Amino acid sequence: MTINNALELLESYSGPFKLTLHPGANETLINKVECTYGVTLPDDFKTLFRFTDGFEIDEDIFNMIPLGEMISNKEADKPIWVAEYMIYSEMWGLEINPEIPNQYSISIADSDSEKITLTNSLAEFIRRILKGGVFEKGGLYHWKDEIKTRTHGLTDPNEMKLLFRVFSECLELDLISKQEVIDRAERIISTEEGPDRFFIDISLSRDLNELLTVLNSINLTADILQVRVIFGVIHFKFLIDKMTADKALSILSKFAHRAELTPYETNEISYLIGEWRHLDGRFNNKRAQKKFNERVKVFFDNYSGLYLYDYKDWNEINSKIIKDFLSKKQIRFGVFGKISKRLRKFL
Repeated sequence: MTINNALELLESYSGPFKLTLHPGANETLINKVECTYGVTLPDDFKTLFRFTDGFEIDEDIFNMIPLGEMISNKEADKPIWVAEYMIYSEMWGLEINPEIPNQYSISIADSDSEKITLTNSLAEFIRRILKGGVFEKGGLYHWKDEIKTRTHGLTDPNEMKLLFRVFSECLELDLISKQEVIDRAERIISTEEGPDRFFIDISLSRDLNELLTVLNSINLTADILQVRVIFGVIHFKFLIDKMTADKALSILSKFAHRAELTPYETNEISYLIGEWRHLDGRFNNKRAQKKFNERVKVFFDNYSGLYLYDYKDWNEINSKIIKDFLSKKQIRFGVFGKISKRLRKFL
């Protein structure tokens, strides 16, 4: 496939994702990128950016990065970030042979920080995006898994217990669908020769109860880390406008009495749930309702680093979250204390 074929796919795209193309870039901006990075961009990248200065698809907020943003993203000893999703939770980097600019590679850093080279063809990268987005079969993560399997062999479900526990709880809380978990298993099955039977059993689950039985068959244990990942899932749902404050607080109330929470979490959760129950969702003032809903979102923003599939990074991120919480100035107040009164005066 040539870059011109890829541009035709972009121009005529009518698939399941919402695709947004930007106006093409001028030569001045292309030259500025080259000067910023001290490189000559490959010809097919220049062709793409003349046609569209980056593009977006709605699945997981994927973004083929515009040139202006590319300039501001420059980092020493890092590749040129050419694509990202979910507000830079994952990036794809371009590395160019300085002597032969049309020789390049597009890579992704896996969750264990291993660099995985996907391709030396921008056209193929675009085709994969349009075929399966980030997570769907044939998309960017499926592609990465194909390459990893050839290098490292089969996936061991025992190494994914943290993820399966979160899957189990998110299913029961209606935060993810049965099909999302099955799709994850089927992606592994489709990229591995002789996959573990556990993934096959997941893919064959006929209903939610059967799927939960399979997930819990490998002796999952619960701890506060998984609770915080669930809060991270809620944060992401807010980000893509698929979460309401009422539903978030309903879920939050199920974890309010966990002893492992930090004092900051305990205080804030107590306040939010107490205020929510006291007001019973019947705000008479839109301004007050908006302020309260924003405070709910701000609480879940604390968990923005905990994404559903980056399970190998969860322990490290969780440690940073705890450290941040313990450094926060603790404001102790009753559910109907001063802060609550300031809110209620608008009702």
